[in-house]
Formats: sequence, C-alpha cells, structure tokens
Amino acid sequence: MRYTAFLLLSGLALPASAQMQADVRAVTLSTAGLALIEAQGTLGADPLRLQVRRAEIDDFLKSLRVSDPGAGTPILTLAGPAATEDLFDSLPFEADALGDLGALIDAMIGAPLTAQRHGTTLTGVVMGMRDLPCTAAEQRNCVALVLRGEDGAVRQIALDEATDLTFTDASDRDAIAQGLEALRISARAQLLDIDLTSTTPDTRDVALSWLQPAPIWKTAWRAEDGPDGLTLTAWAVIENATGYDWSDIALTLATGAVQALRVSLYDRQDGPRNWVVRADDAPLLDMPQMARDVASEAQVTVADVTMDDSDSFSRFTLSTPVTLKAGAMMSLPFLSERLDEARLTVHHGGSGALHPMIAIAFENPLPLRLPAGIATFYEAGRGHAGDARIPELAPGARDVIEFARDTALRIQESMDEDTRIQTGRIVDGVLYATERIERRTRYRIAGAPDRDRVLTLLHPQRTGWDLVDPDGVVEFEATRFEIEVPAGDIVTREIVETREVRQEIALLPLDRAALLYWSGQIADPDIRQLLTAMQQLRSEEADLRTQIARQTAQEQDLIADQERLAALIVQLGDDSPTTGTRRARVDAIDTEIDTLRTARRAAEARLSEIATELRVLVRES
Repeated sequence: MRYTAFLLLSGLALPASAQMQADVRAVTLSTAGLALIEAQGTLGADPLRLQVRRAEIDDFLKSLRVSDPGAGTPILTLAGPAATEDLFDSLPFEADALGDLGALIDAMIGAPLTAQRHGTTLTGVVMGMRDLPCTAAEQRNCVALVLRGEDGAVRQIALDEATDLTFTDASDRDAIAQGLEALRISARAQLLDIDLTSTTPDTRDVALSWLQPAPIWKTAWRAEDGPDGLTLTAWAVIENATGYDWSDIALTLATGAVQALRVSLYDRQDGPRNWVVRADDAPLLDMPQMARDVASEAQVTVADVTMDDSDSFSRFTLSTPVTLKAGAMMSLPFLSERLDEARLTVHHGGSGALHPMIAIAFENPLPLRLPAGIATFYEAGRGHAGDARIPELAPGARDVIEFARDTALRIQESMDEDTRIQTGRIVDGVLYATERIERRTRYRIAGAPDRDRVLTLLHPQRTGWDLVDPDGVVEFEATRFEIEVPAGDIVTREIVETREVRQEIALLPLDRAALLYWSGQIADPDIRQLLTAMQQLRSEEADLRTQIARQTAQEQDLIADQERLAALIVQLGDDSPTTGTRRARVDAIDTEIDTLRTARRAAEARLSEIATELRVLVRES
C-alpha cells in the first residue's frame, strides 16, 4: 500500500551535484585502447574532486599519478562498491522505505515526531497508522497517524497532502539524510565522485594523470598519384570518448604494441576461506578492430606535429591545441610523404591469380613507427583507383601495398618436378640414398596491348628449397624478380628450385618392385649389381610361393576327391567292375599326393635357401 504525504525533514541539506574541479590539459590516445589524461587542479584544506565513470574506475585506481609541490601524502576517498547496501544495513529502515511513507512510519515506530495539519499540532512518538472510513466520493486510501504523547495519551491525525511531519530526534533526521544521500549516489551508479586530499593543508596547484579506456584512434591514408610521384597523406580520425570536454588541450596520438592489463581494484573481493575458492583473471584489454574511415580530399596542408619514439610506441603530438566536446569526433591530416617511382605491378607466385596487382612500394622514411590504417588511392584524371590497408611500419620497414588488379596482363603458372639419386651407399643392410629434387616453375606472361610493363614477380620461398636462379632479390618471404614485358608480347620466365633429401631404406624388407625401382635409380654399379641380385632372388621367391600355393590347393582337391570315392565304395558295398575302377583311382590318388608333397617340400627348402642367400648378400654388402 502506498501513502501520499509531505515529509518535512528539518535541518536536512542535500549537496548539489558535484562537478569535476580539475582542468584537463593534455590527452594521449593510444592504439592499445587507452587514453592518458593529464589534468591540473587546486589542492589544499578542501578536497580536489574528480569524477570517474564506474566502468573506468579500475584503470583510474591502477594508474593515477600525482605531482604535488607541497610534498604531501595524497589520499583518495570514494564510495565503495557496496556502500549503499552497507549503509542501509546500519539504518533502522530499508532503502525502499524512503520512497514509501507508510513503510517509513512502520520502520520508525517509537521515534519522536511532530505532525501539523490545518493548524493542529501533535507531538509524540510514532505508534503506527490505522485506516479511517472513507466517503464514497473519496478515491484514495484514508489513513491516520497514531502518536503517543508525553502525557501518555494516544492521539491520531489524518495523514494526507496537508500533513507535515518532522522527526524531532537529530539522529533520526541524520539517518534519513544519510539514506537519501546514499540513494542519490546509487542513482548515479555510472559516475563516481572521488575526493583527493593531502596530509599537507597548504593551498597549491597539483598535476594529475591517469589512464582510462578509450576507443583507438584510426588512420585514414590518402594516396594521390601525380606527375611528381605519389603523395601519401595520413588523416587521424579521433573520438573524444573521455567524458570530459577538451578545451585547448595538447593532443598526442600514440601507436605501438604496449601491454595493457585489466585488473579488478574497485569491486569487493572476499579473501579465500575454507569453503570459497576465488581466482582472478587479468586478461589483456581487447584491441578493437581498426574501423574503415575514408574521406575524399585533394591537396591539404597537414597539421604541425612533434614526433618522438620509444622501444614500444611512437607519439605524434599536435602543435595546435585541440578543442572538442565530449562525444564528438574530428579528423585532420597530420603526416605527408612523397614517394618517387613507387608504383608496381605485382604477381604473387603460387597464388594462381590470372592478373597481377597494382601496388605501391612504401618504405617508412621516418625514425618512428607509422600507424596502420586504411588507404584510399587516387589517380590523376581517373579518380578513385582502389583501397588497401597499410600495416604499422617500423622505422625503415618496407611493404608493398596492393590496391587494384591490372587486367591488361595475364599470367599462367605451371610446375613440374624431377627426382634423381645423387649418392648411395649400403651400411649394415641399410641403403643410404641422397635424392636431388628439382622443381621448375614456369610463368607465362602475356603483355598489355597498350604499352610495355615491368612485372614484379614475388616467387615464394619454400623451406628447405634452394633457388638456382641468381637474379632474384631475396626478401622476407619471397624472392623478387623484375621482368620486362613488351607490349603485346609473351614472356616466359622459369624458376628452378632444388632440395636434397636423405633416405634410409632397410633392404631385407623390400619386395621385387621396390628393388627394381632403386636399382634403376642408383648409379653406383656395385649397388646396382647387389640390388639386381636381390631382385632376382625375390622374383624366384615369389614364383616359388605361387608354386607352393598351387600345389597346396591341388593336394586339397585330391584329398577331397579321394574321400568322396571311398565313401561311395562303402555305401555301395559291391564288387562290380565300376567299384573296382573306383578302388584303383583311390590308390592312384595316393601316389599323386605323395608326388605333390615331395615337390612342395623341395620348394619350401628353396625358399629357406633364398632367405639365407638374401641375408648373406645384405651382410656382405
């Protein structure tokens, strides 16, 4: 049940919404997803107030630095993560009671209170509330507040919009004030007020800096192809997501691969106990993907920047102060380089692409890293020529940036391999053979019909292979060849690679097919003679095994025929001429079986001899 009334809290003064008292002077945006905020404020007897978003408090607590000329010990105070719950645990009412008058009065039974209504004043301690009869015309709950006066009399007063209530005990008023302030702070849960104080009370200016998460700044490159070469201009795309307005600040753009760990310093953490096991993870901050931001602009003057470099990052500080509202974005050019003869026509060997790519060869001429970003290419008289992505480049690093396909050139690839045995030797029955594998890759290039071209062929480097052609320039993952392709002509370029493979082959387990192969591969006459002899023995061995299998099958057939005839003779039990013929056949089969068994034993004996001869051959080799 909800009750409506005016509650007079005498002596209660709620503070106004606090504002940040430090001025932001400089911001460094990093490609690690962080912003370094540098600010200045006045510290003395009164605290210096800062406002930090709840989601950023851990980075603030782990990184805040204070430069204090007063040499005092800095102290930060702020509401804890469970401050509201902890406070109401110590108050005589629940948090919901401050929004429900009936619940508050029920919780404050026994508290001294003064009630005024239409000139009538009642003073006493709260006993509770009771329902009053309502007329049919009244569309609300009718209740009365019941008080016990100092004289012991129990009185009641109607509780409605005309009733003013005042808790007369200062501790009760203070409890209500604390609860309201806690709810006010809780309602601003996404923003935390932090007070910075010091053990030194003198008033002085202090410098502050801290880290907070921020979207990475992006780079959008423009490449203008003109008569004097290629002009490459970098535009920085910046978003002010710090939560603070920038007013004439020094803005620095940093790029690099610094490690930024996420750690929980603000949230309450219970210590490990017998029934609780807690593990804290500190993963790397996620690095958001670089956005694709391109704009169209002709010739521009880039902003003045101051550049410096370290082992882990490079920085570009704009010489002109920046003003930008919180939540706003801006983009401006901050780098420009001219590249002479940078245009290339590139084909990646092994890709199977029918047409090569149009690209530029870009080498970082600066003594610091260049930021990664999207690049939009323009050609004089033709406009947009394509897009590409430029990676982050260390000082002196070189990369080939591809942005379009050259359909005027056509390329076909073919490849074949040849394997030859270079050397061979036999040790303890093992053949050690060194194979030379030769791979030939042919590139058939059909020239453009309009003009001569120079094709940059990037033939991939394969692990374990040696390139025979000495004309190429070895790069990181490929060998580069410059091939002149006259207009309308067809040029074929063959690239030869070789590798040597050492094989170890146990000779005894080889069958005659494997022996035939290796005897044809090995050039050494002694080894070939040995392998040929082994092959002949294996062939004889195979013939004998076939013979033994055939003899065994014949013997089984004769035994079956003999058993059939004997059973028939017994069944008929007569001395007819036909029975006599059957008996003669049974005796003849005995002789044939003995002959087959003698031949099979001879073949088996020869197999044993062949096995011995093979072992002797291998041992003597």
